[in-house]
Amino acid sequence: MVINKDNILDFFKNCNYSVRTYYKNDIIALEGSSCEKIGLILDGEIDIKRILSSNNVIHLSSFSRGDFFGEIIAFSDTNKYPATVISSSSSNVMFISKNDFIAFCTGNPDFLNIFLNDLTNKIINLNQSITGLSLTSIRQKITNYLITQYDIQSTIFIRLNMTKQKLSEKLGVPRPSLSRELIKMKEDGLIDYNQDTIKILDLEKLKLILMQ
Repeated sequence: MVINKDNILDFFKNCNYSVRTYYKNDIIALEGSSCEKIGLILDGEIDIKRILSSNNVIHLSSFSRGDFFGEIIAFSDTNKYPATVISSSSSNVMFISKNDFIAFCTGNPDFLNIFLNDLTNKIINLNQSITGLSLTSIRQKITNYLITQYDIQSTIFIRLNMTKQKLSEKLGVPRPSLSRELIKMKEDGLIDYNQDTIKILDLEKLKLILMQ
């Protein structure tokens, strides 16, 4: 099925839901605010970010049309957003309460299977992000990202699915520091790169960096 706004709304036509429109850089939910509903993106893209007291930003993840967000939080004991949700483009978001969502899943076991699979993948990606942020050096952070993407994309040509700014936020490093380290890694013969692709030149040496 082609995922578009009409298809999604038709899929949930018997559920109680609301739809809200956001513009680029609009805040959908602030860190610490209550999460009682599950969001489903009908159009556009959103970013999940942690804004630290030092005004540094950590980019945790991005979601687009057809993706859910807030589902883990809505069913948790705290029900508080651990990060800020920002609309990175003009977007339309459908919100459905967790009780209505449970009722929907109960009557649609095939959808429940897809939903749980998606939820599991998100938890795995979150764990990978936490691992990356726990590394000490910028080179280790970049290396961890490249090896993770190598496993996912099954190629030494790592296609970046985000801007360098978002990548720096995801890794938790300043944008200029990321650029300098990429240059050094290229000079050391570890990688090559262009605007949207990083080529792994020496995978074994990259793996050794994570063991240092």
